[in-house]
Amino acid sequence: METRDKHCLFQVKQKFGGSVKLRSGVKWLRYRLHHKEGILNLISAVNGEIRNPIRIDQMTKICNKYNIPVIEPESLTYKNGWLSGFIDSDGSVYLNLKSSQVFISVGQKYKYLFNNLPPLYGGTIYVEKLSFKWIVFKKEEILNLIEYFRIYPLKSGKKFRILGLKRYYELRELKAHLASENSILGKAWKRFLIKWEKYEK
Repeated sequence: METRDKHCLFQVKQKFGGSVKLRSGVKWLRYRLHHKEGILNLISAVNGEIRNPIRIDQMTKICNKYNIPVIEPESLTYKNGWLSGFIDSDGSVYLNLKSSQVFISVGQKYKYLFNNLPPLYGGTIYVEKLSFKWIVFKKEEILNLIEYFRIYPLKSGKKFRILGLKRYYELRELKAHLASENSILGKAWKRFLIKWEKYEK
């Protein structure tokens, strides 16, 4: 994961052991787990929660190695933290300042991973060249997702963008984006954008 998400990886390390190291020459961190006890604890924690077919195949191989039955995931419901983990790993939270729209999105090769998301959380599924993308951009749906993330908080740096979304809507309603730079609203808008770019609260 990116270095801004180090807190996320260190939580995993604290719970299961292993190591977190900076990859040579890049701003990415890698988590590794080698010892058997930690691996068995991790398998127990995620068994039945994996939905990506590639990850299921990988999980099946390691479960077979330790003679552990693979648990099939149950149907996704609203009260499930899976979406938060999905956003943490593969999602994006970004602003289009020209259109004044917020986007929460995830891209994947497998459409069926998205099939249950619009009925539960809103948003739309789009077809791209070799993949699919689930995007939420309507204000009402974004605000509903914010409430979901209160129940199941993100662990990565994206959580700071989620926490800043209500402030963004407040500032837009006050037309802070149109205010002069030296005004109170103009300074508040500039401060918000700096924190947004840096993934800060």
